[in-house]
Amino acid sequence: MTILIIIFLFTGLLSGFLAGLLGVGGGIIIVPITYFVHLHLGYAIDYAMHIAIASSLGIICFTSISSIRSHLNLKNVNLLIVKKWVLGIVTGSLLGSYFASNISGEILVIIFVMLAIAIALNMALQTNPFIVSKDIPKSKFINFLISSLIGFLSVLIGIGGGSFSVPTLTMFSKQIHEAVGTSAVFGFFIALPGVIIFMITGNIEGNISKYSIGYVNIAIVLLVSITSVFTANIGAKISSRVNKITLRRLFAIFLLFTCTSLIIEHYII
Repeated sequence: MTILIIIFLFTGLLSGFLAGLLGVGGGIIIVPITYFVHLHLGYAIDYAMHIAIASSLGIICFTSISSIRSHLNLKNVNLLIVKKWVLGIVTGSLLGSYFASNISGEILVIIFVMLAIAIALNMALQTNPFIVSKDIPKSKFINFLISSLIGFLSVLIGIGGGSFSVPTLTMFSKQIHEAVGTSAVFGFFIALPGVIIFMITGNIEGNISKYSIGYVNIAIVLLVSITSVFTANIGAKISSRVNKITLRRLFAIFLLFTCTSLIIEHYII
């Protein structure tokens, strides 16, 4: 138990630091660590991946609040975009979490690997944003489709959506600080509906710890949240002093290594 507490406290330190340093959500770190820990504890793949994703979303519920407050104070949040996209974000999250809770852990691992590789390649190769328009679409339907897709894909792999929403907003000519701040708000509206669904649908009696509600492990949520709040601020301060392109490429390599480990775990060993 002591070792597990140390692992998840360290996970919070690492995920919070990287979130502040690179502007990526901590979920991309939290999910694979939580997953491998549960496999080591003897959980079946189905339960391990579902618990990892659900618990990551629970952590984001807490950590996003602090981030939102900071970005609101800095006036980085575009409330007009939030108003136009929040319904789609919530809808996508609800659909995605319900879909994820009803498919096998094997499929969830494959989805995580594919989307994580896409995120890693984008971080490694893109130096300047690709602009498609001077502003977000005027069509309510197109806005709903875009935001729903962001919510759906994000909740499938237990992240706050910044890896999808930030590039999307910069494509619509939004400055990076505005895109990151607005995405922080979306993170909360992705995570909260997802957590609720995973709590309701996580009926795995006999295969879950006493610290869990459905698929959400409350102990992990609290341990990771406690430490990530502190290191996120440190990472944010350091980020202004270092070459972000180099850092993003190094993180992309780390993410590809993580995906390789998942592939080896399931298809080679």
